[in-house]
Amino acid sequence: MEESLSEFSILNTENPLIFTIVPLRDSKTGDREHDERILRNLESKAVEITNSVNRIKRLNAINVPELVEENHEGRPRYNSIYTEALAKRTAELLKIVPIVNKVVVHIDSYEKLVNWVKETSNQGINNMIFVGGNTRHHRYPGPTVSEANLIARRLWEKSRGVPLTIGNISLPERSDEAKRMLFKTISGAQFFTTQMLFSSEGIVPLMGEYGRLCKIADVKPATVIFSFAPLRSVSDLNLLDFLGVDLPEDKKIDILEGRDIHKASRRSIYNSIRVFGEIKREMEKREIQVPIGVNVEQLTKSNLPSSVEMLKEFSKVIDLSGQEILDYSETLE
Repeated sequence: MEESLSEFSILNTENPLIFTIVPLRDSKTGDREHDERILRNLESKAVEITNSVNRIKRLNAINVPELVEENHEGRPRYNSIYTEALAKRTAELLKIVPIVNKVVVHIDSYEKLVNWVKETSNQGINNMIFVGGNTRHHRYPGPTVSEANLIARRLWEKSRGVPLTIGNISLPERSDEAKRMLFKTISGAQFFTTQMLFSSEGIVPLMGEYGRLCKIADVKPATVIFSFAPLRSVSDLNLLDFLGVDLPEDKKIDILEGRDIHKASRRSIYNSIRVFGEIKREMEKREIQVPIGVNVEQLTKSNLPSSVEMLKEFSKVIDLSGQEILDYSETLE
């Protein structure tokens, strides 16, 4: 029997290339016409994404995040809907791997987490990114990310079914991040997607320390997938602030404020390719044995064309050496 594409891990490909799309923002009301309209919108969005990227043959996976805001007490407000259905449908149309994100700290019982993992896997989605809370100052009712890793890993080991591929988030600026990544790797994380990067500063030392700790612990390093996103205007900064992403002042001036704003997205694409080249070149020089990949994020609906353009450029360079990527980036200015 031929295996479903969704049964393949995102990590079956060296240097995985992921596209993270904007999820549907709505809510189910119980009104039949309204909820049916949401599903029609889902199909339209899946077709739109497919038509935008179907010529990018190097693309390996489509990722749909779960959008959750928190009030002052840490209680969630969900701003996305049908994330699993959108990921599955878009991946089916593109014949690639679906990935979904889940904020696990708000799942307030063991049974609910187990049921979510089982139901998601039964839909044919076996690549999952577990996400923590927005702040360490709240006491969340659900499991930590490492606890969710352990629960999911036990489920697939016990069932002996299609293996799950578990991802977590890496925040390179966070204190002791390499140690955190090690503990999450030991608990079951097989890949990390980073917070959006606009500079290579500090990334290579983090990769070096993470690789060193994995060697001491005798564990295989997880694949680290660096995230990038194009910026079109100053209004994108508000979203970056909300997401907790730091845009260095020199990058802000260079990309958004220094020159013709209509070319901002092109400058941000150039910057992202160059940053990736700098990271890869230095990792090669230092012989850091941590597998890497790229995640291109669509920040907003209006950013789709720019995101697709960035995805195209990364598809051309992702398998090149660091120096070759840097040489190519110079042609984009």
